[in-house]
Amino acid sequence: MSESDKVLVDVLATIVLPKLKGLSEKNAKKMVQLSHKALGDISKKYHKLMDEQAKDLAKKKEKAAKAAKKLAIKEAKKKQKVAKKASKQKQVSLLLDVIKPVVTGRPAVASVTKPKTPAKATARTSATKK
Repeated sequence: MSESDKVLVDVLATIVLPKLKGLSEKNAKKMVQLSHKALGDISKKYHKLMDEQAKDLAKKKEKAAKAAKKLAIKEAKKKQKVAKKASKQKQVSLLLDVIKPVVTGRPAVASVTKPKTPAKATARTSATKK
């Protein structure tokens, strides 16, 4: 028997054996032997069940980890697909920006012009009115 089994048997024996008052010495010894045997069986079954419970918990954790990993992979693929689409759209828009001035006959630099400031426009209009 392992140390933990012995400790469990001793604890259970201290609870059970005081109940044997009134028996003859011979019968008390038989009861002690039977109780130690039964308590040993109980402790073995207890530890076996605890081990099974720990294994079940480990299996559940492993299953949850697999599900989380699978979900993470799925999300990564989804993000990659979205990024690929965005990249493709960006390339198409850049290509259209380059092709559009060529089609209209204007140089590509002409598409980037500075807007006129409103102060200059008002100065000219006031000068022409005078």
